[in-house]
Amino acid sequence: MAQQGWKVTSVHGDKSQAHRQKAVDDFKAGKVPILIATDVAARGLDIPGVDLVINFSFPLTIEDYVHRIGRTGRAGRKGVAYTFFQAKFDTLRAGELVKVLKDAGQPVPEKMKSFNLNIKKKEHKLYGSFGQKDYNNLPMKAPTKIVFGDD
Repeated sequence: MAQQGWKVTSVHGDKSQAHRQKAVDDFKAGKVPILIATDVAARGLDIPGVDLVINFSFPLTIEDYVHRIGRTGRAGRKGVAYTFFQAKFDTLRAGELVKVLKDAGQPVPEKMKSFNLNIKKKEHKLYGSFGQKDYNNLPMKAPTKIVFGDD
């Protein structure tokens, strides 16, 4: 983009921390209106006034997607996020994306409805499954009284 005359800076893993910080500072200050970033910038950056986010690749997790698009619309402001969703690579996350869009009151593109929208339960090798639990129907042990000392 810079070679085509755009005033742009970037943040990515091949840059030193000092160069990354300068890029973010220049963007925050308005010296450079376009910041191109990899996932290294997906979380932890608090940059007010971001009006537009374009994701050229869909993140590996829906949580990362939410953090990426969360750069816009902070503190009551409105913002726009575009994400390129590729049928060849991203269909496993289609259901999660549709859920996020619906939960946020956003329109769901018709093409998205053609994918399998089932959401797989997340499981970790050590910690088991994640997701919503029905705490009202879990088996509970009866309470027991524990006595300390001579009471």
